[in-house]
Amino acid sequence: GASEFVLDQSKPFVYLRFDHVGVRKPIQEGEGGVGLWLRVVNNCRIPIVFQSNGATAGEPGVMLMDEVVDTEPMLQITSTPEEEAEIQRHEKARRLKHKPIGYSTEVSGVVRVQPGAEILFSVPLNHVDEDWYMRVKFALDVSKLSVVAGPFTYLPFYEWDIPKELRSVNR
Repeated sequence: GASEFVLDQSKPFVYLRFDHVGVRKPIQEGEGGVGLWLRVVNNCRIPIVFQSNGATAGEPGVMLMDEVVDTEPMLQITSTPEEEAEIQRHEKARRLKHKPIGYSTEVSGVVRVQPGAEILFSVPLNHVDEDWYMRVKFALDVSKLSVVAGPFTYLPFYEWDIPKELRSVNR
C-alpha cells in the first residue's frame, strides 16, 4: 500500500521545498542575477529522474529543465462597469508583461534522486510571478526510458510558495 511507497506519510511522495532567494549565475541572456533556490525531495522508495543540463560551473546544485506556465485566471464575478474596467486593465497589463521562457532546451543529461534524498537547483526569480508559475517534471526511475518516455509528474512552484517577507523582491 501507500505506506510502503511513501517514506514520510505527512508529505507528498515527491515535492519542492523553498530553500532561499539569492545570487545565481545567469544561464540565458536577459536573466537577472537573483535566483529562486529550491530543493526536490524524493519522499518515496523509488529513485526519480529529471532531464538536466548538469551542473553550472562554480554553482551549487544542479540545472533542471523547468517550464514557465501561465496561471489560470480565477473566476471573477463583477457587478459594476468600474470593476469590469479594472479587470480589463489588469488583463491588458498582464499581456504586456514579458513572461520568461523556462529551461527546456539543450538537455544533456539525467539527474537521479535516490529515495529519501534531495537535490538543490535554482531558476531565475522571474520564473515565478503573480501571473505565471514554474514547474519541473520527473519520472519514477523504473526503466532506462523513464526520463524520456515518462509517464511524467509535474512539480509546480508558485509565487505564494515563497515566504511572504521575500515576495517583494520579485517586483
